[in-house]
Amino acid sequence: MKISELNLDERPREKLLAGGPGSLSNTELLAIVLRSGTGKQNAIELARDLLSSNGNLLSNVALLGADVLMQKSGIGPEKAATLCAVFEIVRRIMKEEPKRNNLQISDPRMAFLYMEPRLKSLDHEEAWLLYLSRKNKLMGAEQISSGTASNTAVDVKGILSKSLAKKCSRIILLHNHPGGDPRPGEHDINFTLTLANGLKNTGITLTDHIIIGEGGYFSFMENKILRR
Repeated sequence: MKISELNLDERPREKLLAGGPGSLSNTELLAIVLRSGTGKQNAIELARDLLSSNGNLLSNVALLGADVLMQKSGIGPEKAATLCAVFEIVRRIMKEEPKRNNLQISDPRMAFLYMEPRLKSLDHEEAWLLYLSRKNKLMGAEQISSGTASNTAVDVKGILSKSLAKKCSRIILLHNHPGGDPRPGEHDINFTLTLANGLKNTGITLTDHIIIGEGGYFSFMENKILRR
């Protein structure tokens, strides 16, 4: 079936314009880059095949050179060059990331906007730390765990060790809820309060714990579970 024959809400470009890039799967994003398929496959099917033959990981596709990509039926010089250019842009953006460490994270929404591209639409939970100076300047961001669709394991001792090593004054803990609802569960609340208590007398403050979901975010500080 041609993409033009799909319902509007199933077409990748239209879906992106309506719901933003975060609403698309890896296959749909790749289909937009490919632009077209072959006589036997549409762009979505071609993208799906390309991903499945590389472990269903975009990171694996990104490692392929143009010569390897062109060995795939339906990918000629133009598509191969476009894919290589897109992935090179991503690599250069990641190299620029340390230069953003002068960013000041002054409120929960700024932390959410900074981390949303990393955590939105994942099919598993990840936990991250933002390390901040006394004046809330971003000193770094680090993934501290990756788990399943319903949980990810973090511990107070590990967070304390990483934070002390960074010589930061404040931290923000963030994790995502793949189900979409950012509201915390009982375990989220209990762990946050335990972590805040465990950081007492260390010179490091837990500024916030932010949960990111499809509908936005939940801030423990804004909801007064954590106090400034």
